[in-house]
This record gives sequence, structure tokens and C-alpha cells, in this order.
Amino acid sequence: MPSAVVLPWQCNQTGGLATMRTAEEQAQTARLDADYEAARNPIVQAVTNDVCGCGYVGISWTTRDESDQMLDFLALSAADRLLDVGAGAGWPGLYFTDVTGCHLTLLDLPESGLRIARERAIADGVDARVQTVQGDAADMPLPTSSLTAISHSDVLCCLQKKRETLAECRRVICDGGRMAFSVISIAPGLDGGALQSAIEAAPEFCAGDQPYPEMLAATGWRLDRQLDITAEFAASLARMIAAEDSQQTGLRALRGDAAYEDGQASWQQKYGAAIRRLICRHLYFATAI
Repeated sequence: MPSAVVLPWQCNQTGGLATMRTAEEQAQTARLDADYEAARNPIVQAVTNDVCGCGYVGISWTTRDESDQMLDFLALSAADRLLDVGAGAGWPGLYFTDVTGCHLTLLDLPESGLRIARERAIADGVDARVQTVQGDAADMPLPTSSLTAISHSDVLCCLQKKRETLAECRRVICDGGRMAFSVISIAPGLDGGALQSAIEAAPEFCAGDQPYPEMLAATGWRLDRQLDITAEFAASLARMIAAEDSQQTGLRALRGDAAYEDGQASWQQKYGAAIRRLICRHLYFATAI
């Protein structure tokens, strides 16, 4: 790993918000703001813990086992400066800094997630080495070559500017720096009803023009390893269905009967698409070249 570049890290920066964002992107940010607040509810947190085993507020599918695989590749130490892109409420970035002692930048647009992450960092006693930055992943308010490692969890599948984000990740990381990320994608070669089913089950901006290995190569990354974790994703979806069913009394009271039923139907739809491999999930491990 390259040596860390010392920067005047400050908490709670805001920047990069001048980028033109579509109405769909702005609506997505507003929904995520509400989702992170809702995810703090103890009932929802119990479901998250059943599904991911993380003990943190989070709305990605990243499990503790997947996080540990990312850690193995990133090989972080206290000298490293890690960027968690689309960090949400801090999972798994806060876990990474807690385990390794690395310095951490959490970057995202929804303010509520960053606020929750800051509160958790303070509670865990790691706030001195954690910075939160409100900014667009495709236009990061961060210096060039200022970081030594990057992670992101189910983020690219939710972004319109996928290639631009990978290019920005390359810009802000040192030569030889490592990046680990998970992402959901629509299976290649689908058409007709199968493609429509995949689109309906996938995240909002999941469809892309180019496979991720090609995007990585085009933006200055060497793909070191690619893991198909679709079966594990399907298992997580099954756990979500079961966990929400076990908490349905509380969830119905919290969300209302219609929202609960719609949620269960949505998980079933996603589970069916994952089992049929209409949608897939992968872990990617790459090095900046």
C-alpha cells in the first residue's frame, strides 16, 4: 500500500453539491434521507441485524462476512486513509476504522445518514479519525491522490453516473491504492419478460451501458478479483422476508398495513429475481494503476 498523504481532515465538510443532478437523483436523495431516519427505529434495526449481522444502522446488503472479505483485500492500517463512497449511516466504513484504526472519510448526499454516522462515531470513540463529507460521488470535493483505499457497498447500482464515479474514485486515490465494492446488476443477455422482471426487481438506476470490469479498465483500475455473491444475496433476501415477518406487528404499527404488505411483496419479487439470476450481485477488488 502507498504511504498516506497527510491532509487537514475536518469533520462535517460540505461540498461538491453544485453538480447538476437530475430530478430523479434529487428525489432519490430525499427518499434516502427518510430511509436512514426510519432505519434507526429499534424494530427496523433488529431486522437489519438479522439480515446483515452488522450491529449498525444501514440499508445496503453488506453482511459482516462480506465486510471482512473487503478488509482482507484492503489490508488497512492506522496509516491509511479510507474513503467510503455512498456511506449512508456509516456501515461498513465505521466498522473498518474501528477494527483497523484507519482514518475514514464518509461521503454521501443524504444529510441524515451522515449525521447518524457522526453520532455513532462519537459513541464508539472513533470520531477523531472520522470525517463526514456531503458531496456527489461523481464530483467529489476531495483532493487528487489524497486517499489510500476506497470502499462502497451497493452504491454504483443506485447511481446514474457509474463510470464518472469510478473515474472520480481513481482521481482521489494514490497510485497502487485499493478499492473493494459490492454491486447489484442485471444479468446480461436478458430480453422480453425476463428483462422486464429484472428491471422491476433491481435498484432504481441499476441498468448500465457497460459491464463493470470494462468500466474499471476504462477508468484506471486493474481488476484483481471478482466474486459472484448472488446466492448469498438471495439468502439475505430470504432472511429479510423472515425477519420482517417475525417483526410484523411492530412494522405494521410503524408503517401501516399497506406499506408492510407492499414491502413484503417487493422482497419476494427481488428474491425470485435473484434465485432465477435475473439480477446478480458481485464483489469487486481492484487496484489503481
